[in-house]
Amino acid sequence: MASTGPLVWNRRSGDLSARKGRDRYPVLWGADLTTGAVVKHASRRALRWLTTTSDRDRKTMVQDEPAVLVQRTTAPEQTRRLVVADLSPAVLAEWGGGIVVENHVNVLRPVQQPAVPRATLARVLATPTLDRVMRSIAGSVAVSAYELAALRFPPAEQVAAWGELDDDALAAAVAEAYRPGQS
Repeated sequence: MASTGPLVWNRRSGDLSARKGRDRYPVLWGADLTTGAVVKHASRRALRWLTTTSDRDRKTMVQDEPAVLVQRTTAPEQTRRLVVADLSPAVLAEWGGGIVVENHVNVLRPVQQPAVPRATLARVLATPTLDRVMRSIAGSVAVSAYELAALRFPPAEQVAAWGELDDDALAAAVAEAYRPGQS
């Protein structure tokens, strides 16, 4: 399932803080994904924590399961349209077990037992070929959850097998699968 991060910061500006506190969760911003990994970008230090106001708010706002994260809005000068990071269990633990994802980040999470491991999906999405595929279907610098959900992939068994490949072999396998004339 692909969705856009639920936090629209200017609607919750009064709940944002620079300090950890009771019922506060760290906010993951689009800038935190620019390297292709999840890192706390210094420019967001003053707005790093969101105070949740109820159990319902926490249920809506807090991402506490591993997922694949994709920057939703990229700049025209960026070399990549798909800026992808794996929100692994280890990364979630580093961030305290749960994060609030702001609306400039898309979240990809399984709705059932996934046929393709999360880390493999993140690596495939990060290939130059998938970046070109996204550029061909998206006419803007925005990467919508709808467009991510519409991406076509080879059979799940084939994509899952790519997880064993090193980066160069993965890039070659993905390029071959998306070569014109392939089904």
